[in-house]
Amino acid sequence: MQTIDSYTASNLLHDGEIIIYPTESIYGIGCDPWNESSVNKIYEIKNRPSNKPMIIVGSDIAQIEKLVDVRSLNRSVIDSWPGHSTWLIPSDKSCPPWLKDAITAKVAIRISEHETVKKLCIDFGKPLISTSANLSEVLPSKDKAEIEKIFSSSIEYIVEGSLGGSESPSIIRDMLTGEIVRS
Repeated sequence: MQTIDSYTASNLLHDGEIIIYPTESIYGIGCDPWNESSVNKIYEIKNRPSNKPMIIVGSDIAQIEKLVDVRSLNRSVIDSWPGHSTWLIPSDKSCPPWLKDAITAKVAIRISEHETVKKLCIDFGKPLISTSANLSEVLPSKDKAEIEKIFSSSIEYIVEGSLGGSESPSIIRDMLTGEIVRS
């Protein structure tokens, strides 16, 4: 697996490649959310059920305008970003169907404060898929060498940078109900 910087990663993302990158708590796997083929490849690599939508992470609210109606974001969402909170938000009509839950039509979104994630999204010019770097039903690892071992045959690139200080993946809440879906 080749270690790359965020600028190189952004070019690879535009070409449909999949990357691994550090986040606030664990390593994430990412791609261009609007590239359905790349998103499907992540489902295949992780052996993740395709009916389980992935999180989308951005560097600022402007990056999610084609996914949700940002004018509808409530104070709880706005006050938690940037940060380690993911929200399930009703999708906008322009949101691709493979990014939202088939039943609720909600999309999982986080605006990150992690320097590497922010730089990736800024260099890429849009948000990216952010799913944990693990196989489905296996706990994520924080060990870069272990991540490289698990994914070296399926993902070629890992972005340089350090994990943030959070102990666990982001909390996921439903914007409409306030319900905590994952703590």
